[in-house]
Amino acid sequence: MFKYDDLLAEVERFCSAGVETGTIGESELRQSIPYIFVGSKNGNYAIVQGAMHAREHLTALLVVCLAKYLVKNPQLKLDGGIYFIPMTNPDGVRLCQEGVGFIEDKERKSNLLAINGSADFSLWKANIDGVDLNVNFDAKWGEGDQNEFFKSSQNYVGKEPFSAAESRALAEFTERVNPCVTLSYHLKGEEVYWEFGQTSHRRARDKRYAESIGRYTGYAVREIHGSVGGYKDWCVEKLHIPAFTIEVGADKYSHPFPYSQLGEIVRQNEDLPRRLLNTVVKDKSDVDSLQLSDDVFE
Repeated sequence: MFKYDDLLAEVERFCSAGVETGTIGESELRQSIPYIFVGSKNGNYAIVQGAMHAREHLTALLVVCLAKYLVKNPQLKLDGGIYFIPMTNPDGVRLCQEGVGFIEDKERKSNLLAINGSADFSLWKANIDGVDLNVNFDAKWGEGDQNEFFKSSQNYVGKEPFSAAESRALAEFTERVNPCVTLSYHLKGEEVYWEFGQTSHRRARDKRYAESIGRYTGYAVREIHGSVGGYKDWCVEKLHIPAFTIEVGADKYSHPFPYSQLGEIVRQNEDLPRRLLNTVVKDKSDVDSLQLSDDVFE
């Protein structure tokens, strides 16, 4: 099981090896949310983030593995830089893995136990305040089919968009970085989501990228309706950039998802961030980009 302390140790190893590291901000419990940067500072950036949902902590280790792959293979062409954010929801991950024992505030402990209905938080998705971060972004906020309007282990939209410290930190960091593409890792189902109301050339562009992601990973490309307020949705609607949610891991496994499947998931995604960024950067400078072949990856 990959824990928050394990992440901090990994970040320190990257730093010791000369790789840029930093933080995008802090969680509700004032824990840092680290990033790892690989590549060059030339204005062309991707953001790759994981563990927005607490029980999907395997994706944090996945994102670390993806960063390591690029660090270990400096000969690979990378037309920009990638900010890897392995654990967007560190408080939630700790709650999921450790229960309420690490929380000092007795009232918060009591409230969480009441919300969850038991001391077993292994299926918890939300942050430490019962806000589902992936419905807390300002993109048709509160209009989703499964949205809830009370604190819960999942689907609670929060008091308002960006009411959660973690979603606010990610959004503010994204605006500072100004990426040309984002990639969000979730569990499970082996599917790629890309659509959020794009029209015209943006729709054609993003669908084409999604189909290439599907071919590279072997995952199904889906349009999903009735799901709003996510990071991917906000990036598409507000920033007008291609953004993708990838649900890794076979659907036949139940949560808590087995770490025994990590090797296969890494294999399916290992070089995806680099290939995706390179393709988006190439298209930015190619006036005939929409005439490229269907499989746009190298």
